[in-house]
Amino acid sequence: MTKIILLLGTLLIITNTIIGLLLSNYLSFNWISVDVVLFINTLLLYLLSMNQTMSDGYKISLSFILPILGLVSVVLAVLSEEEYKDNYYLIGFITILTIEIILYGVATNIKSISEKK
Repeated sequence: MTKIILLLGTLLIITNTIIGLLLSNYLSFNWISVDVVLFINTLLLYLLSMNQTMSDGYKISLSFILPILGLVSVVLAVLSEEEYKDNYYLIGFITILTIEIILYGVATNIKSISEKK
């Protein structure tokens, strides 16, 4: 499963990069943003599948939540404007990436927190 995640993520990043280089109206800011979103989501899904200490319930729920939030982040990154100021799409996908990282961190550390009590 981990090889499939890495292969699929790598293929999506390569495909997006090629499309970004070929299309003149696909701004470089957008395709680099999408590449970053795809990389972070691939990394989180890979770490999720490699984590042996996490409970199966957290793994199953995060394996559904992370790709859905990743897809929303990709859409927001594509729609984002090149300007940083007042860019609500940029704020949206950064917020979603932060939520994904927090969810993974909480799910990873929840077992150790409950064992300390």
